[in-house]
Amino acid sequence: MNTNILIGLLLFLFTTLVYGQPQMDKMPLAPKQNRKPENYQSPKSEYSQEELKNKFSSEMKRLSDRQNQIIQDVNNNGKWKATSVSVDSHQAPEWFKDVKFGMFIDWGPWSVAGWAPKREKGAMYPDWYEFRFDTDTSFFKYHKKNWGDNFKRDDFISLFTASKYQPEKLVDIAKAAGMKYIVPFSKHHGGFCLWPSSYTMRDAGDMGPKRDLIKPLVESCKNKGLKFGFYFSIEEWEYPLIGNSGELQNRGWGWRGGIKQFTPDLEKKISGKIAVKDFAQDYLVPQATEFIDMYDPDIIWYDGDMSSISAEQLKTYEIASYFYNKAEGRKEVAINDRYGTQDKKWLRSIRGDFFTNEYGDMEKEAKKTTHAWEACWGISQSFGYNWQDTDENVISSKEFIDKFVDIVAHGGNLLLIVNLDGQGALPKIQENRLRDIGKWLKVNGEGIYSTRPFTRQIDGKVAYTKSKDNQYVYAIMKEWPGNELYLKDIQPAKDTEIKMLGYTKPLEWLNSADGITVKLPDQFQEPNKRPCDYAWVIKIKNK
Repeated sequence: MNTNILIGLLLFLFTTLVYGQPQMDKMPLAPKQNRKPENYQSPKSEYSQEELKNKFSSEMKRLSDRQNQIIQDVNNNGKWKATSVSVDSHQAPEWFKDVKFGMFIDWGPWSVAGWAPKREKGAMYPDWYEFRFDTDTSFFKYHKKNWGDNFKRDDFISLFTASKYQPEKLVDIAKAAGMKYIVPFSKHHGGFCLWPSSYTMRDAGDMGPKRDLIKPLVESCKNKGLKFGFYFSIEEWEYPLIGNSGELQNRGWGWRGGIKQFTPDLEKKISGKIAVKDFAQDYLVPQATEFIDMYDPDIIWYDGDMSSISAEQLKTYEIASYFYNKAEGRKEVAINDRYGTQDKKWLRSIRGDFFTNEYGDMEKEAKKTTHAWEACWGISQSFGYNWQDTDENVISSKEFIDKFVDIVAHGGNLLLIVNLDGQGALPKIQENRLRDIGKWLKVNGEGIYSTRPFTRQIDGKVAYTKSKDNQYVYAIMKEWPGNELYLKDIQPAKDTEIKMLGYTKPLEWLNSADGITVKLPDQFQEPNKRPCDYAWVIKIKNK
């Protein structure tokens, strides 16, 4: 053997032994339910992409043309037009400003893997697992150890059976937690739909569970009086297109750069997707409006706007105007701010009935605006189920209340992310926390629901809200102040009764030149005798 080859081989083996194997060993071994099952056989796709194109693309084009004609007729005859000017004239309904608290259900095929690298602080994104195990070193090494080299992205769909999914129970838990609306991840960036869509076979009707996962959730929400939202990604990691010569192409996510050659590895990344000529016109718009027709949601929650693609190209204004026109005169609806771009500028905190921020990424802007806004924040650090979550990184009840009252004091809603596991069960640790939050809201909800920002939002450890009729001010104490509470710039009338929510007797108080001092009952100096365990609300009749 050539000496140089031998030395190279020895160096390779040495490097693999010294660096490669220990790095793999550092990757955690997942619980049995979150790694490849024994004797797993990857299912063969019913159709290849070429077969899907030849068998179904023409029929899908016929369906999308018919749906686009319906959309055009509705929008031409309706009040709301598919323009930025018309969309901007729509306002968030009063109910959206009143509800304050919702459940964001992050669940899909990625939940079967249920993993992202641990972080000391900040968000983890297990719901990008399907994409990142092909593109990110740490995900790749973890995937190789727990799922193997031959386990491909779409193999997760066959294991996504929703065997423990209980939509009615989820709605009951949301109600017990004091939540007023629910938004499930109806279609995330991988393109798998939780409803049986006419515009793809990559859905819960044709694959995985083989049933509609949205309909029973919608029906339960309506029966229990909760609003329902449609989370819809306007971008996908990949999508098959038909080129000018009839050949298959791949449309990559906007920031990964345009249209590329179709490659065989895509067969196990986009199974069930039906090739079209125009991503937005032939697929995105008809699919979104089909959902609107089928389930009549109260909210559209656009996502996937991180690319450089414009709102005009994605045709999100067409979807918005159709949604508004279908609801006009019948009920009030709302859309968030993740439309895409305009003039190469992000439309977050610019367009939409309500602005959004994610783990506080745009919270500073939100707190300065009088526009309706919503924070989405995780009950744990994870967007998506993460088997590594423990009591330590699931938000404590006190931590949650402190965050929640701060958001509400500044005029926002909180859409709390909960993560169902791969088969649709809500982890017990999350359920327990939600029920604990609900107990607090049963006592103190008057200071939260249907409130508006007071002149002063935060003063030290006290947050303020006011009733929307301006009759009452609520001072929410994040920490117990001792025997008395001083509230600056609060000056009620002399005969005003000041109360603590959850306690029937009026509190003694003293007026001063620049505020009031509220006396707190002696019995409350013992923590277990207070109306609740944290964040106590003082109700004051406004002058």
